[in-house]
Amino acid sequence: MSLKKFRNDIQGLRAIAVLTVVIFHAWPNFLPGGFIGVDIFFVISGFLIGDILWREISANTFSLLNFYRKRVRRIFPALFVMLAITLFAGFFLLSPAALKELARTTVSATLFLSNVDFTMFSGYFDSVAETRPLLHTWSLSVEEQFYLFFPFVLLAVLRLAPTQIVSIIGICILLLVGLSEWAVHHLNIAGYFLFPYRAFELLLGAFAAYVAAPKGSGSVAAGIGLTAIALSLVFLSPETPFPGIYALLPTVGAALVLWGGRSGCQGLTYRFLSVRPMLFFGAISYSLYLWHWPLLAYLRILVPDHPSHVLISGVVVMSVLFGWLSWKLVEKPFAAAPVSRAPILVSGISGLVVLSLVGSFVWFRGGFPTRFHPEALAYFASAEDVSPWRDTCHQENSTRVPYRETCVLGAQDASSVELAVWGDSHGTELAAALSERLPLRQITASACPPVIGTEIAGRSNCRSANDEVLDALRSDPSISLVVLAMNRDAYATQDQEPLQHGFKAVVVSLLEQGKKVVILQQLPNPNFDAPVVAGMAHHLGQDPTSRVFSWDGITQDHAWSGFDPGMAELPNVLVFDPVPVLCDDGKCALIARGKVQYFNHTHVSMAGAEQVVSALYPLLEKEMAANFDSAALRSE
Repeated sequence: MSLKKFRNDIQGLRAIAVLTVVIFHAWPNFLPGGFIGVDIFFVISGFLIGDILWREISANTFSLLNFYRKRVRRIFPALFVMLAITLFAGFFLLSPAALKELARTTVSATLFLSNVDFTMFSGYFDSVAETRPLLHTWSLSVEEQFYLFFPFVLLAVLRLAPTQIVSIIGICILLLVGLSEWAVHHLNIAGYFLFPYRAFELLLGAFAAYVAAPKGSGSVAAGIGLTAIALSLVFLSPETPFPGIYALLPTVGAALVLWGGRSGCQGLTYRFLSVRPMLFFGAISYSLYLWHWPLLAYLRILVPDHPSHVLISGVVVMSVLFGWLSWKLVEKPFAAAPVSRAPILVSGISGLVVLSLVGSFVWFRGGFPTRFHPEALAYFASAEDVSPWRDTCHQENSTRVPYRETCVLGAQDASSVELAVWGDSHGTELAAALSERLPLRQITASACPPVIGTEIAGRSNCRSANDEVLDALRSDPSISLVVLAMNRDAYATQDQEPLQHGFKAVVVSLLEQGKKVVILQQLPNPNFDAPVVAGMAHHLGQDPTSRVFSWDGITQDHAWSGFDPGMAELPNVLVFDPVPVLCDDGKCALIARGKVQYFNHTHVSMAGAEQVVSALYPLLEKEMAANFDSAALRSE
């Protein structure tokens, strides 16, 4: 069946893909599984490319040069316009560090290596993802890598085993699903971004293009497929291990819709996909996808503390307008150009070179810091106000070191150290600030809270490492006091009961060995890049010292709302609340005593840690000098 016979159905499926993504990015809580729109795009791309290659190779009309000319004509113009305008806007709206990052990601997007870039340079302490204007280009890179890879594989298979094409692709899909499932649990961010762990989604589309649909089965298949997509939108969420096997629900669903449509059926599913609004959004889907994310990112940069629904709605409407203009003025004119004309390829390569050179120039100039007043630059520099031992003493990602190799700060001899700070990254700056007053042992690891008996998502060896740390602390005779610190807010989406029990088990176990325990309650998280907000406020003529954010603590909907209140009643337990130190009546200032209190969106800077320690230290000093047996002591 020719693709032209059901191109409206493909447009309708594209509309579902782009609308779910836009809604998810604008209002993530409204459509928790909306991110699967990207996966639907992958299936559509695999289907279209697979069908085109199959037909042209079978008819002996395939030209590799013309294939890539068509891809350039389809992808490059609208992408390059978006990249150029986004980079230009960044000159006025971004800090030097953010503009430098945007310049780098512009180059990687131009070279279709965004997914590799975000895998290599995305870190635990990067600015929040929603303020990275080109983050969405990772999916375009995956698709382009498929275009570079698949034609050669298909040509080889058709030459060596032409009758086994469907079986070979089916086997490859099964193997790649297994690989993706492994990567989700062992490679963290790489398992999400990189092509090998997404390839099965594109191959599912090709598989649907190559398998003939039995007569009369199309409507049923399409109905099942659309239902699977709908279920994905409701039951999947950002906390779902993804892609892996969970990605089969939306991608097999999309493949079934395409497979059924290929049979030429005209059931209820295809009437829905062919209604005029769906055709409109399907037509502009590529340009709308390109424009919605940078516009939303710049909104969240300009209005960091939760932009209103009215503002978000306005930007979504603007995204549709920009998407339509891009489709009308860029996509359609280039689509009408004859594919055989050499300038298409030359123009595409020229645009690639020019954008790469411009991006490289901005990067080498450090994001043009001379745009800003020295005081604004000082605020930006607060992003570097971190523990001087962060690189050497804090354990990043899934790396762990034995207890005896963890850092001792403020003393040469570990046997003289009575205090240990054990926690995730929220303990790092706290430990550095405390070490200026008391010698201590720092035991901190990213996204690995001090709990036992439970796995932590994305941290495969956190459980075993914590078991080792607890045993070592219990048997270390020099340690008499343990401070437990963690960003409980980061684990609010996980199963709370095991976390609560695991944390209480740590406290009780330490108490049984005669240790004293200090529970540091939640440090307030601004959830936006504080140094950037402070610096840009100064740049825009506003008063950075007046910038505050609201903090009401972790919602009481979660069982683990900070700590088990019963632990405050245990002998030798001190509960310290840092919120009154950093906030006043639920309003937390970004700047105190002339310094930014946070070095990013979820961590206090050394300046902020010193504020906390100034209130905590007198209590520690007192309790290290004498046993304490009291209820929850507070810093108020």
